[in-house]
Amino acid sequence: MTNSHVKQSPFVGYAGFGGGAGALSYKSAATKTYVDDVFSTYLYSGNDTPRSITNSIDNSTEGGMVWFKPRGADTSSLFDTERGATKWLASSTNAVQATDTDSLTAFNDTGFSLGSGYTVAPVNGGGTTMSSWNFRKAPGFFDVVTYTGNSSNRTIAHSLGSVPGLILIKNIDAGAGWMVYHRSTGGGKYLHLNTNEAVKTHSSVWNDTAPTSSVFSLGTDGWVNNNGDDFVAYLFAGGDVAAGTSANIDIT
Repeated sequence: MTNSHVKQSPFVGYAGFGGGAGALSYKSAATKTYVDDVFSTYLYSGNDTPRSITNSIDNSTEGGMVWFKPRGADTSSLFDTERGATKWLASSTNAVQATDTDSLTAFNDTGFSLGSGYTVAPVNGGGTTMSSWNFRKAPGFFDVVTYTGNSSNRTIAHSLGSVPGLILIKNIDAGAGWMVYHRSTGGGKYLHLNTNEAVKTHSSVWNDTAPTSSVFSLGTDGWVNNNGDDFVAYLFAGGDVAAGTSANIDIT
């Protein structure tokens, strides 16, 4: 497996998995932002040995999320800088957050570090062929937010600087499914990431309100706002692409 790339032209936005009005803009040649600066797909083989993965993503300074998938198994694991290294979630189940000190052990300024194999989270098992997707926090691209539920209608601030097109939310304290907001279904409907169910209508999930460039809305539903439980939200930009005011790639 190889992991190589050549930086292409800088862009103003990147929708679907990022991009809103003025997204990832640049002021001079010294401050151009490339896709390579905020996103990486990295393939490797596990070796049961502590190691660093260098993918040129500055996770330690900027923050971000890494999503791992063994290419021959039906498991996955997600780590982010808001919850911290060794704290993982599985995107395919309702399981609560778990800690694995042999998994992703550090977020670095050029990638991330892995421990000696894994206890539970599948990230570096010997001989396991792995895929990883690293999303860095960046205006107009991606953000990670954590919050504590209060069972009341409310808004949660984010730092995208553009309207989210996709939001994934997981209760990290309870065995609840992944809740999905998508721009195509709107503020009155939701999807479950880890099931094959069709879109459902429920006003108390997003409070019948679409997100804005500064906040997203929550209703009283326990799946996204159960009182006293902690939640993580992954926000991908792209919600304002249809307005025709942003120059980005539209991924639908």
